[in-house]
Amino acid sequence: MSASREGVVEFPCDVERLASGNTLIADAGDEAGAGSEVVEVTPAGEVVWRYGGDLRFAHAAKRLASGNTLIADTTNDRVIEVTPTGEIVFTSDDWTGGNGTLSDGSHLCYPNDAHELENGKLLITDRNNDRAVEVSREGKVAWQLAGRVERPHNADRLPNGNTIVCDSGGEYIREFTPSLEIAWSYGDGETSTLHWPRDADRLANGNTLITDSKNRRVIEITPAGELAWEYAADYFSNFYDADRLPNGNTLIASQQHQEVIEVTPTGEVVWRFRNYSRPYPIYEAVQNPHFEKADASGAPAQWVLGRRFSEGGGELVWTENAKGKKCPGLAYDREGALTLQQTVRVEPGARLRLEALIKTDALDGIAFVQAAFIDEMNGLLCDVTKAPRSRPFMDSTDWTPAVVAAPVPERAVAAEVRLFVTGKGRAFFDEVRFAV
Repeated sequence: MSASREGVVEFPCDVERLASGNTLIADAGDEAGAGSEVVEVTPAGEVVWRYGGDLRFAHAAKRLASGNTLIADTTNDRVIEVTPTGEIVFTSDDWTGGNGTLSDGSHLCYPNDAHELENGKLLITDRNNDRAVEVSREGKVAWQLAGRVERPHNADRLPNGNTIVCDSGGEYIREFTPSLEIAWSYGDGETSTLHWPRDADRLANGNTLITDSKNRRVIEITPAGELAWEYAADYFSNFYDADRLPNGNTLIASQQHQEVIEVTPTGEVVWRFRNYSRPYPIYEAVQNPHFEKADASGAPAQWVLGRRFSEGGGELVWTENAKGKKCPGLAYDREGALTLQQTVRVEPGARLRLEALIKTDALDGIAFVQAAFIDEMNGLLCDVTKAPRSRPFMDSTDWTPAVVAAPVPERAVAAEVRLFVTGKGRAFFDEVRFAV
């Protein structure tokens, strides 16, 4: 990432209002997986501190009493503590002689949150291990909530000693006692109205503040499960984190519009931090559709290798078609997603048609082409799982046409043309055609 992008927040996750009045933001970085940072900004929007290092998808940052910052460095599968000058004074990579193994023989896998507890231990939400774990700084497991949650986010230790956690996969909130009994829950079962919740804070009044991400809202729920307050966006915000401030306002990370906002109880936005600008162009037509041009690294020119959600895996690979022409592909080996993508301008009301050739090689997963519409603030109009896409390809297939046809919705200014793979195996692409 170039120096000109330093301090630019591209995908805000955890947010915290500091005692100084500044705001601490964990930024996951851009579409290519670059530029992840933790930044501290003043009420006037000035970036007064930042730490980038070799972070990859920083999910959470907590300012400690010492003045250091504890960071969940998610794609690097670690938790680190850095000083104000950027020195790493703790890393979970040092556990068990430097291989990052905990005392139970496990290793952190996609940790998305970390807190320092009053006893000095760390409470880590270890998403891809489906657990929250309390561990000493030496890596000894003191307690864990394992096998009871699916893809959890943002576990918090409550004053009563219980632990509240967002079960994002199960789409509910649960509070567990130290003996793993359920003390309180919200959204359980088939009647749940939550959709991928990612933050739940117990408030001083006993209510619970919940970030209901894919429902584009933040809600406050009473102990009896009644709705006490709601702030809903009129766009697909993908809110990640929300904190109730001492003044009664609520601080919210809005990922799709790359901003952090503070809203009053009546829903008025009274503070906003957004310094985002697009790192990649919006083209008037698909560029390099036959992949004949390469950039300095040898990758297809004008195409971005989308690594933000790749969870650390995947690579660009090449093959040849029957005519001996080189064609790019994506080799992948896990959950998450890897893409080749570029962004093309569209007009609402038009009809889009996207075509490409796909070939798969021992793919235990799926590959497809997709048109994901974005608005004028570069935010997706809907969750990517609902964006128009071709039929899925899997196993081993020869070159086959893949087609997407869809109307361009209101608010859309462009479409991200995505060549997409998830799972284990390889998918190759050629002959991209795009028309509106």
